[in-house]
Amino acid sequence: MGDALRAARTEAWAVWRAAVLQIRETGRVRTAMVVSVIQPVVLLAVVSRGTASTDSGQATEVVFGCVMIGLWSSTLWGAGTLLRREAAQGTLAALLVRPVSLLSVLLGKTLGVAAAGLVRTLAAVVVAVPVLGLHPQLPRPSAAVLVTVAAVASAAAMGLLLSCVVLLSRAGLRVVEALGYPVFVLGGIVIPPDLLAPVLRWPAQAVSLHHLAELVHDAAHGRAPASVHLAGVLILTVLYLACGVYAFNAVLRRGRVKGTLELA
Repeated sequence: MGDALRAARTEAWAVWRAAVLQIRETGRVRTAMVVSVIQPVVLLAVVSRGTASTDSGQATEVVFGCVMIGLWSSTLWGAGTLLRREAAQGTLAALLVRPVSLLSVLLGKTLGVAAAGLVRTLAAVVVAVPVLGLHPQLPRPSAAVLVTVAAVASAAAMGLLLSCVVLLSRAGLRVVEALGYPVFVLGGIVIPPDLLAPVLRWPAQAVSLHHLAELVHDAAHGRAPASVHLAGVLILTVLYLACGVYAFNAVLRRGRVKGTLELA
């Protein structure tokens, strides 16, 4: 029992340290600033023109939708390319000789990417909202904290899966590019699914950030969270994590077969 507890504490410390180091590294990446600050603010300025500036309910949907867009973009471009960047820098295989698992390090890094991306997007939106004359309704602090934690955890699980898929694919960067804008349109984050044709509404149900945005809308309007969206966030986050672990094991298997993770 004592050995298992010490091992768990060591892995938890590895996750924490990897997250802190990744947050510091992300701050020096120009792409991170573009996708988590510039893009959501520009999108907010474009989408909010019109009734969103006077309609509090619509402003709430637009603002928090753009926050989720910033989080998605940060996860896609930051966490999705993590393993490929490690391989390109020649540091991926070296992580295996550390006393902690590569999975713990990778999970910590995706948590760092998600947390840093969300904080930057929130800060940018807080500055942009009064400039654009928007008046969104805000959820209670307790609800906001819970949604923030859920958003970071879900995005980190999503990032774990994406990073492994991108490394395993020969056209990894093309995968990242292909996933970007379709989620903007079909993910139910900014464009409500009921505004789309019925045949195009189902993809939103597979995006946890859509359910998170709906939970924010409910909390901001003082409504009890819908069980379908609570279940959507929990189930999809667990599913992302399980698929991410499976894809991570596939990365290790391919690395062992080829004799090097740098060629995985």
